[in-house]
Amino acid sequence: MKRKYTKSALLLIEIQNDYFYKGKMEFEESYEVASIAKRTLDAFRKKRKTVIHIQHISINKNSSPFIAGTKGAEIYDEVAPIEGEMIIIKHNPNSFIETGLLEYLKTNQIENLTIVGMMNDMSNDPTVRAAKDLGFNVDLIENTRLNKKEKTPQKCF
Repeated sequence: MKRKYTKSALLLIEIQNDYFYKGKMEFEESYEVASIAKRTLDAFRKKRKTVIHIQHISINKNSSPFIAGTKGAEIYDEVAPIEGEMIIIKHNPNSFIETGLLEYLKTNQIENLTIVGMMNDMSNDPTVRAAKDLGFNVDLIENTRLNKKEKTPQKCF
């Protein structure tokens, strides 16, 4: 039986400067997550698969992190987009709410998503749940599942 070809995409969620040293929401494991994201990104680029960067921009004027136009809101250099890679701006924890993500995935016939993001409980979880509910096959690569011995990220979905 022939296996049906399905298209895959990598979602890099909120790997932004405000999570790193001197950022407004410095995250203890930010460099570990960035390293995992970079290895995963390199693998997707090598295979010429779709890469989508999800960037959080705060619309709350009293918010501290992710203010539009600040260095902190920019995507971290190690995983910065290159020409041809999509950037989706979001304002909510769920990357599908009030964004063009679903339409982009449908237009490009994406069925499989690999997700690497900075905050498992805040942004990854709602996005993964929504993606599953929308019928996507999802591999979430979590920083807490890093195989210390082999130094490779582990799929957990």
